[in-house]
Amino acid sequence: MPQLSLPSSAYWFLISVITYMVPNGIQMVMLSHLMAIELNQSPGSFGITQMVGQLPLLLFLLMGGWVADRVDKRRWLMTLQGIGMIMPLVLAFLLWRGQASEASILLYAVAWGVIGAFSLPSRDGLLRRVAGPNVQQMVGLAIGTQFASQMLGQAFAGQATRLGTVTVLLVQAAIAATGIFVASRLPGGRAPQPASRNSLWSELGAGLTMIFSTPVLRSNYLVSTGMGVFFGGSLLVLLPLAVRDLYSGDAQEIASAYVMFAAGTLLSIAGLTQLGGARRPGRALLVTQFTACAALLPISLGIPLWGFYLCIFLWGLSLGVGMTMSRTIMQEQAPASHQSRIMAALTLMTTGGGPLGAFFTGHAIDAFGVRGAVLLPILGVLGCTAASVATHSMFKLDSRSHA
Repeated sequence: MPQLSLPSSAYWFLISVITYMVPNGIQMVMLSHLMAIELNQSPGSFGITQMVGQLPLLLFLLMGGWVADRVDKRRWLMTLQGIGMIMPLVLAFLLWRGQASEASILLYAVAWGVIGAFSLPSRDGLLRRVAGPNVQQMVGLAIGTQFASQMLGQAFAGQATRLGTVTVLLVQAAIAATGIFVASRLPGGRAPQPASRNSLWSELGAGLTMIFSTPVLRSNYLVSTGMGVFFGGSLLVLLPLAVRDLYSGDAQEIASAYVMFAAGTLLSIAGLTQLGGARRPGRALLVTQFTACAALLPISLGIPLWGFYLCIFLWGLSLGVGMTMSRTIMQEQAPASHQSRIMAALTLMTTGGGPLGAFFTGHAIDAFGVRGAVLLPILGVLGCTAASVATHSMFKLDSRSHA
């Protein structure tokens, strides 16, 4: 079994992921807790709240990538972590004084969304530098750390009723503050940029332009689009409604399904890391699209609840490999001058694709029921995969960092 040897900066990088993703998990739960429970927002208003909270991430991701390609990422991440601790402190103070309002809570969500839009591309732009020759294993470790840290933050925020909302927010601020020191241990400097007279809009879209003008990046992006839109939509809508409509389940069964998905994802990432990654990441990416679709198909056939959980686990197992391979290909193939912008464009699709897929999935369930709607993500992902192979086959693409 290959032994993973990483430089010390790689471990600081993973700790920096933790100091962002734990507060991110706390924010996700606290927004719901404060708006839906403490302030008893109506369903329509709460839906708008969630949408507004997500908008900054989608609107500013490409700009975040553009900035990250031009600044010292270490200092920039230190600055962002410092800003990230301010809003939880302000909100905690307002709650302690009994002066918190919907507007202040919404500002808390929007501020964190802006921080995420600039933080995520900056860390993605650092990954190849801290990984050395172990890019593929580092991608897997980063994704696994993100999942585990966010779940830890969500679990802690779930104790808000027992610990108190102010206490949870103070812990969130403290972890974000710790991230300032952690970011200071990351490598500094900025990537060299070619001279350009393009407009700002052209520079912001340069990552997408390079993706669609580079066959291997374009092919990978098409597969990632299928995962982001169709599998992302299924995770947001199909999974909880299947529990409700097919098995008469409640919050406990929905939570169990999400745990099974996360367990499969983390297990496959851990296995990949121990094995040294895949020698041909394109082949692994394409194959896992078919295995992920095969894992979902039995849900349309009326299987028992334990079989549903098994399908979700196998689905997560496949997607853990798929997500790792997709990001590995982007990290290895992207030029250093555009790396943060290219990774921002990938994140834009994988993150922004979910709400779009949720819209289509919800309408498909209305029209065909849960079992019939299972075919939507299957056909959508297979269609994107076929389009990818038709434009450029990644099947024989060799990894530059396979152990």
